[in-house]
Amino acid sequence: MTSNPESRLLRRATAVIAVQVAAAVAATAVLVSVLAFWLTIRAEHLAEERTVRVQTLAAGADLTGTEGVVLVRRAPDGVVTASGGTPPAVLRTDVTRLRPGRGNATIGGRHFEAYAADRADGSRTVGLLDVTAREESGERLVGSMLIAGLIGIVAAASIGAVLGRQAVRPLARALSLQRRFVADASHELRTPLAVLHTRAELLQRRLNRNADAERIRADVAELVADTHVLGEVVEDLLLSAELSHRPAGGVTFDAADLARELAASVEPYASAQHVTLRTDIAAGPMEVTGVRSSLRRALAALVDNALAHVSAGGTVTVAVDRADGRVRLTVIDDGVGLDPAQAAHLLARFARGEHHADRPGRRFGLGLALVQEVLDAHGGQLRIDGSPGKGARVTMILPAATV
Repeated sequence: MTSNPESRLLRRATAVIAVQVAAAVAATAVLVSVLAFWLTIRAEHLAEERTVRVQTLAAGADLTGTEGVVLVRRAPDGVVTASGGTPPAVLRTDVTRLRPGRGNATIGGRHFEAYAADRADGSRTVGLLDVTAREESGERLVGSMLIAGLIGIVAAASIGAVLGRQAVRPLARALSLQRRFVADASHELRTPLAVLHTRAELLQRRLNRNADAERIRADVAELVADTHVLGEVVEDLLLSAELSHRPAGGVTFDAADLARELAASVEPYASAQHVTLRTDIAAGPMEVTGVRSSLRRALAALVDNALAHVSAGGTVTVAVDRADGRVRLTVIDDGVGLDPAQAAHLLARFARGEHHADRPGRRFGLGLALVQEVLDAHGGQLRIDGSPGKGARVTMILPAATV
């Protein structure tokens, strides 16, 4: 899919949100982890220091009654004794030379929490508690925390990306609606402007031929009516957003009059394309309830689509009839036709048929999609029939107004 500045902006906003969420989660996780680790290590260290101190100060001359603490005693005469189970490396080291009070010692590759106490009789007792296992466990814990932190950052970034997409979704929808409005406006204003241009050219020719004033007045009246249609199109485009969220409502009017009015307005444009535009109105009431300008827009889109697929010399018919409590407005052409299997595809925005008549101007394929939107808002249906090379028939089916 082709990239555009808007999509790049949305992707950048999503990435920024993901990075910010990941950074915030990572910073919080690091702060909590460091604080928890420091408090845990601090508590263990204080407990070890207290154990060594208490056991050292409470040890008698026989060095008994210890709990995991190795005791070494140097008598006043210099004789060194040790408690049972003292590692040989400790015996080979003169730990009695440690300074009084708390300290640390590394003996034979092991780490010890140490405490040296001097006695009144001139002896010194040193308590040693092996803290190697605790330090190795702490190192493993730090490594695990680093790995967990990296995993947490990746997870936070993923969550941030999801949150970022959700956060920018309203902006993406707003941008989409903006592009959609521009496309709709371009499509809907194209045909009325073409009609106005054709009528103005006819008026100019008659003026150049000194045509009768009555005919000129009629053309000017039609020109004014067409400019009013342009105003209705603009107002209807502004109303289309509301139609997608609530029933159309509106007023009751005669669909047959609407068809005649539209045919009269578009007929000069059709004649300029050398296409015959006619109406086929059945007898009887053809009243429907809705937004008249919206339904006129929808019918104009069908007529414009038919004209685009009919070659010079062809015919487009706007028919109106009633059956089973519904009013049907049908646009029939004898143009290039269509494959019924493509009907659903043609209702998509920007979809185009495989063949169309050679007409000036670019076509955007929005007509049938807009018609479907209007009918959905009015509780109606759109039916597409035809066959390749034998023309097409597109019908707007609307509930008849209740008396």
